[in-house]
Formats: sequence, C-alpha cells, structure tokens
Amino acid sequence: MGKAANGRFDSPALHRAMRVPILFTVLVSLLAARVYSQEAEVSPTEELKESVRKWIETMREIQTEETSWERDKELLEGQRESLDSEISDLEARLKSAREEKATADQESVEEVAKRDALVKADEELAGKVRELESALVGQLPGFPPPLAEDPRVAELIEQVRKDAALTGEEAQKGQTKRLNNVLNLLTEAEKWQQAVHLREELHSTDDGRKFNMQVVYFGLGCAYAVNEAGDYALVGTPGEAGWHFDPHNELAPKIQEMVDVLNGDAEAKFVTLPIQLP
Repeated sequence: MGKAANGRFDSPALHRAMRVPILFTVLVSLLAARVYSQEAEVSPTEELKESVRKWIETMREIQTEETSWERDKELLEGQRESLDSEISDLEARLKSAREEKATADQESVEEVAKRDALVKADEELAGKVRELESALVGQLPGFPPPLAEDPRVAELIEQVRKDAALTGEEAQKGQTKRLNNVLNLLTEAEKWQQAVHLREELHSTDDGRKFNMQVVYFGLGCAYAVNEAGDYALVGTPGEAGWHFDPHNELAPKIQEMVDVLNGDAEAKFVTLPIQLP
C-alpha cells in the first residue's frame, strides 16, 4: 500500500474495484459470443439460467471487492489521521526545539559577553591596584617613624611592597586582598594625619651625642623635638629618603612649652612655632 504522487493512497483493493466494470463487460461479451455460437445446441431457457448464474457470481465478486475496498478505505483513513497527528506533533516538537536552541544560543552569547566583561573588569582592576601600590610605595618614606614602626602598619607596608614587586601572571592574582591592603594602609595613614602625636625618641647630634627627646608630630607634615634639658631642639620634615631632623635650638623654649601643655604639666595656651610643609 503506497501513496501516489497526487497525494492519494494506492491500494490493490482499489485496483480490483476499478477492474470490476471492465471484467463485467468482457464477461458479457464472451457470453454473447458463446450464445451466438451455440444457438443451435442450447435452449433459450438454459441460456437464460446460465446468464443469470454468471451475473449473480459477478455481482457477488463485485460486492466482495466493494466490501474489501470499504475496509481498506477505513484503514487508510485511520492511518492518515494517525500520520497527520504524528506530523503535527513532530512539527510542534521541531518548533519547540528551534525555540530552545535560539534561547540557548542567546544565553550563550550573553554568558560569553558577561565573561568577557568580567575578564576586562578584572584586568582593569589589576592595573588600578598596581598603580595604587606603586604610588603608595613611593609615599612610604613620608610615613613618620612611629607610624611606620607600628606592628600592624609595618605588616601592611611589607605586604604592599611585596605585592608591588610582582610581575607577569602573579601580578594579576589576589586583586581583592591586595586592594584591601592598600586601603587599610591608607586608613592608618589618614588616622595619623588627623591628630597630634607626642612620642619619646632617641636622636643623635652631628657630633655623635645622643638625646632622649620628646617629639611632637603634626600629622604627616612636620615634627618638633626637644631634649630633657630644654636646650636642644630639632625640627623634622618628611623627604624622599624619609624623615630628617635639623637642629633649631632657638626653638627649644617654645617646643618645651608645647610639650608641657600636651603632657598636662601646663595650662592650655597658644604656642607659636614656624612650620615648613613639604
């Protein structure tokens, strides 16, 4: 059983049904010829009986073929409906698959775009972190000795110096931690900058003498120092090589007044001192 080019189903039963009228015509023609050739031998009654018998047999065959054709037709109709349903289902699945593929392709494009954006952002962050580390390392000599020697600050300085020296692939790693180190170190420097600090330090003169001195730091900008006798004074300022202290003995009395106020040994008052900011 097959499907013809014009869309109709081809069946042996269909061919048999179409051949019935032709068969009937041939039988009638043969019967007439036989009757004509045997007119002298067969009576009209016998001829009529024979014709009726053959006609009945032919009609039975036709009925059988028609019944078979109806069954085949119903079967073909059922198969066609089943195939139509399968085709519709397959078309729906194909449409769904195409939509899913299009969605997946779009998601893949978006994921690739996100990944590329993250990679680019990470590279930019790495560059910014390296710039901050290099700039901060360049400013470390300006940290006053008491600040740079603080245990927490000293640890951060060591780590920032180490990170700033990284190269190649290593320089691209640990951006978050490295950025936090930079920010924490800057925070400590900002805290120091916002206050006046009194520290006791040991300083040496040019001739090798050593004095235990009271040193007052004004943030990161300048410092004043005086010895216990109140006759030797220093003024400290930051430089590219670190802090340096120059003798200014003429300022010793004023610096001593300031130290006394900070220690609580004298009432609060204004003390005027020269200042030279870097």
